[in-house]
Amino acid sequence: MDKWPLWQWVLFTNAVGAVGICVGFLSGTQLPADLRVYIAVPAIVFLNLMFLVVRPRMAVARARGKSPNAIGIFYEVIAERPILILACGFQLVGATRSTATTVQLLQTSTTAYVRNLPNSESVVLRLILTAILMGLVALLWWLGAVGLWMERKWAWWLALSLNALAATTSVIIQLLKLNQWLFDPWATTAVVLLLLRQVRQHLNVGHALGQASRS
Repeated sequence: MDKWPLWQWVLFTNAVGAVGICVGFLSGTQLPADLRVYIAVPAIVFLNLMFLVVRPRMAVARARGKSPNAIGIFYEVIAERPILILACGFQLVGATRSTATTVQLLQTSTTAYVRNLPNSESVVLRLILTAILMGLVALLWWLGAVGLWMERKWAWWLALSLNALAATTSVIIQLLKLNQWLFDPWATTAVVLLLLRQVRQHLNVGHALGQASRS
């Protein structure tokens, strides 16, 4: 298995993680669909970090005659780029929320209440189409998280656009409904993090921003 290419490790890790999580949900207490998503996503992310990032570093350390500690190496990975990894975490929050909403919409479309409505066919169709749209949005959040981890410049622009849109929308809705708390602190904080010089230098976007401001 150590000779596997990266894509095989990615498939293996996520397949094993998905099967294990599904078995755990089936054998344990029945939880709401959205709560299952909020549990499954951190578990999958942690497995990917351990198998795809920590494991190769442990193999290199063993080849050098050292006795590596998995938790120690995991801490080193986080400590190398703490601000950027925190920005990735905020992307994962957006991805998790969008994924949970997608699952909720699909689950709602199959309930007896919706099926018994006089216009059930049109309601189900709208719910499914909305779920597809939210699924695409969730995919963009996931791409942003993975791209930021890999320090891709396009991921910075994608993440900034998604979080800025979410933050602006939440501010507008909050102003319209002052009696409710609808402000999105996650997206707003993510925008601030992404604009930090340390993050922009990691992704080499500072020069592009400077040219844009001068023009």
